[in-house]
Amino acid sequence: MDSIFSGAGRSIGQFLRERWTEMGDGLGLPPTMTGPVTEEVRELLRPWADIPVGQACPFPSYVSGDGFPAEMSVKWSQGRPELRILFESLGASRPITAASSRSTAAELTDRLSARPQVSLDRYRKVADVFAPGAGHEAAPVPVWHSLAWKPGHPPAFKIYFGLYTLPLQKRYALVTEAMDRLAMGTAWADTTAQVARATMEDGAVRELEFFALDLDSGAGARAKVYYRNHTSSVAALERMAALARAHEPDRARSAFRTLLGTAPEAAGDAPLTCLAFRSDATRADESTTYFRVSSFTASDAEAAARIGALMAHEDLDPRRHHTLLQAMAPQPLNQIRGLQELVSYRSRGDEGDVSVYFRFPLYPPLSAQPSAPSRQSRGILQEVEPV
Repeated sequence: MDSIFSGAGRSIGQFLRERWTEMGDGLGLPPTMTGPVTEEVRELLRPWADIPVGQACPFPSYVSGDGFPAEMSVKWSQGRPELRILFESLGASRPITAASSRSTAAELTDRLSARPQVSLDRYRKVADVFAPGAGHEAAPVPVWHSLAWKPGHPPAFKIYFGLYTLPLQKRYALVTEAMDRLAMGTAWADTTAQVARATMEDGAVRELEFFALDLDSGAGARAKVYYRNHTSSVAALERMAALARAHEPDRARSAFRTLLGTAPEAAGDAPLTCLAFRSDATRADESTTYFRVSSFTASDAEAAARIGALMAHEDLDPRRHHTLLQAMAPQPLNQIRGLQELVSYRSRGDEGDVSVYFRFPLYPPLSAQPSAPSRQSRGILQEVEPV
């Protein structure tokens, strides 16, 4: 992916605040509404916001293909759009290490506890499962945070645990322990059994990569698991999405094919599935499917046209997305590729929502890219997932 942004002379925090402001402008939100949230974003990035962008990423993050530690997104649904930022905190040590970044993330989680809309009760039930020294490898499990803001509402926060550094068997062991503690063990057992059965029948490997929690105490608060699907088969993605209770297969099938256009059975590179769980349910409650739109479009102009068609399919106004892009794009859309990296779709009965994830290519792409689990790992996958 080419470097389409320039961070010359800026700190990481300044660069991200500029992008956040552009998003607000593109959505037509007045500064009086976005300003306080912009300051919240600034606070979240403390103390590492002053690190210069530089010519190479100071600590390669799994958040993006070039190692930049953040992405932003907009969720489009009926009503006001939701603005979001996902990031990996960077450590205070020089050089930055995985351990110092994990320590900075822990400090941020503690700071969030002071906010009235945040609850760490569910997080505290499982934090030690993913803590350094909890029986897994010396490299600590990476921790990410996200802020999601819908105008007129206080920001909501999530925390993510990156399982991708661990052997597959350990990933399942940790998530199983966490789900049991959250009274979601029955639903998780159903999911692992269904995923194992699907892999045996269609040969498509689904790799468990993340565990996440909503940081609130409401009845609708979720635990979420993310799978990377090592297949471009839309049928395999539909099978994963159908594991969720609220999924509406016919609507989703039509939405998928609208986004994919002339190749409706090819989902692009490494699509993702997120399954969301709520307490005491017997199965996953919601599913979201993520398409790496940059892998099957030639430019951001083509990606915007595909996304616009998907939004129209869901009775959402695609002109709002195009206006947002004009505010954010550093160059004409037909000359760049990769600003719009992911598009997600979630169906819930008779409505669906569409989210667009923006990446800010600043550095040369990292050489190490996610790859399918080895044949030996596939055998482990079948062992750890009950059938």
